[in-house]
Amino acid sequence: MSSVLFVSCFAAIGGIMFGLDQGNWSGAIQKDGFIETFCGTNPQCTAEKLPDAYVQFLSLGSSLVQLGAAVGALFVGPQIAAKAGRRETMFGGSVVTIVGVIPMALITLKPIFLLTRFVAGMGIGMVTYALPMFLSEVSPPEMRGMLGASMQLTMVFGMLMASLLNCFDVVTYSISFLLPLVPSTVMVLGIFFFPPSPRFMLVKWQLRGEPQIGVDKARASLQWLRGSEEAAELELASLREAMRGDTDEGPWSKLWKDRSIRRRVIIANMLQLLQQFTGVNAIFSYGPKIFLDAGVPINSLVASLIVNITNLVFTFVMMVVIDQWGRRALLLIGAMGMAVFISGAGVFSLLITVLDVDAGTQAVFGWGVLVCVCFYIAFFAIGWGGVPWVYPSEIFPMDVKEKALSTSTFTQWAANFVIAYIVPQQENILKTYGTFFFYAVCLVFCVLYTSVCVPETKGVNLDDIGKLFGEEVSSQHVQLFNSGMRSAACGLTSKHASSMPNFALMGAHTEMDEPTRRGTAPARAWMGGNVRPTARLSMSRVGSVALI
Repeated sequence: MSSVLFVSCFAAIGGIMFGLDQGNWSGAIQKDGFIETFCGTNPQCTAEKLPDAYVQFLSLGSSLVQLGAAVGALFVGPQIAAKAGRRETMFGGSVVTIVGVIPMALITLKPIFLLTRFVAGMGIGMVTYALPMFLSEVSPPEMRGMLGASMQLTMVFGMLMASLLNCFDVVTYSISFLLPLVPSTVMVLGIFFFPPSPRFMLVKWQLRGEPQIGVDKARASLQWLRGSEEAAELELASLREAMRGDTDEGPWSKLWKDRSIRRRVIIANMLQLLQQFTGVNAIFSYGPKIFLDAGVPINSLVASLIVNITNLVFTFVMMVVIDQWGRRALLLIGAMGMAVFISGAGVFSLLITVLDVDAGTQAVFGWGVLVCVCFYIAFFAIGWGGVPWVYPSEIFPMDVKEKALSTSTFTQWAANFVIAYIVPQQENILKTYGTFFFYAVCLVFCVLYTSVCVPETKGVNLDDIGKLFGEEVSSQHVQLFNSGMRSAACGLTSKHASSMPNFALMGAHTEMDEPTRRGTAPARAWMGGNVRPTARLSMSRVGSVALI
């Protein structure tokens, strides 16, 4: 178990790349050097209402990382992940990030600077596409939620470190932009010291026509991850059984033609879309400016640091409870709490704006904004911070997993791009209080959507996820039984059947009614020991049953 924790924690370092970029942008744009370089010495460059051209530049500078990430997640990451592997995708994304951030810190020409933001974002998108998939495939079911959420934890840690460093004047905007170089380099140097995904090994070598090589490599990975040959063999057998029929790559059309898959695609994309419309990246990308405009009576960079510390603390809480309380429950709790407290922040901001109060009262209202934002971030960390990354990575079958996850990751980054682009305009037009109220309305919709559309996946084996989404029972892997046999021993003892329920079949009763005989209704197989209950008639004569 220590091995899987170690590899998951190392792999999740990829989240620091995005966290550092998100956190360093909000602080870097407040640095005098950045303002002088990209806006000039005009006093309006530090005023509440910024020059329109500079607002446009800030919008593009923030949002092009997200646009690049969307491109990396949809068009580049899936190609590498499907052909080379999850580790290789994270390696490639880290290299691209390095190529982007080094010139970003040195360039002073606006068009080139914006291009480097896009390139760095493309690398981040590749990493954040492959990382949740990798974590879900190396984690045991009882720890899948916690380990999958480690990516969110490292994102939060990256934002906290960037906020902390930006509080010091010695950290110039150029140094701030170089911060993602550290986790990217660590990922490049260390990722291949860890084993590949066992699921991917089975698929890759099956497609190459050498399945035994895939079995051997998957076994080696599982032995490293689980630390036990017995546990590795049991999980390998379960994986091979669950993946029968999933080794061929599914077409893009399956994402919308298969009703069960289509439902999963919609939910995965909606969770990533709604995560952005909780408004959290308005706080993370522009927190210092928002706090300054809202009248928070302390240094805006320090206020942003307090918010990031809150985020880190409650992300730990989420990791502890996600496999106990469940994904759906955390989404509901998070959205309801966020809606309440961002509304409170909006009220305090409105009072500061419309009331002519003395400095002491304004300071009280400013503290109210900060407290409400901290509680808002706490509820985000508990629910909508990690769950929208964990949930999509565990609900898709292997044959469409790369394609499906690329759509949800693309949606996340595309929505992030929209939010990053519009927040400066929202601040200029709606003011701080209007921006807060806008996202409060979005959070009400998050509550409604989760209540109606999102099933719970807590503790469900990856093999059984499809049942939650109305997946029809397959008719593959036919096992024919002689019509004269009432029951047949199948070579598994009750002890082994208990430990490997997917393969347990102690005997089958073959009497069927007329609809079953015609193949229009499922038959039930009565079994001793463990029960594998679903069977379907594949032949017209009694006794020829396809057991699934």
